[in-house]
Amino acid sequence: MKILAAAMMVMLTEGCAYVVGDAGIVNETPASVAQNVIIGKTTKAEVEAKYGVPSTVSFDSNGMEIWLYGSTAVEESPTAHKALEVHFDKDGSAAYYLLTEVDPEKRRQMQLAH
Repeated sequence: MKILAAAMMVMLTEGCAYVVGDAGIVNETPASVAQNVIIGKTTKAEVEAKYGVPSTVSFDSNGMEIWLYGSTAVEESPTAHKALEVHFDKDGSAAYYLLTEVDPEKRRQMQLAH
């Protein structure tokens, strides 16, 4: 336990990034998600095996289940934020998905706009 705490302190003091949220999506790209989430085929169990338990589960007005994952990579200040949204048909297979990423500069601009 002391070794883990010491390693985390070194990472923080040396400016290494750490992840807040769903670490399973931090390195995902549109291409990797397309390989992992196949529309009409990939099941909830397979999505959970790949990305873990979703941060949020909800349902749309048509009864489709929606799983949300989100992560923020942090160095000295918040950097890129990613979100993965997977919608499932009533049979439990992936109907569609959306991977979004907001880079640090766009995030700063959005914050300044409000």
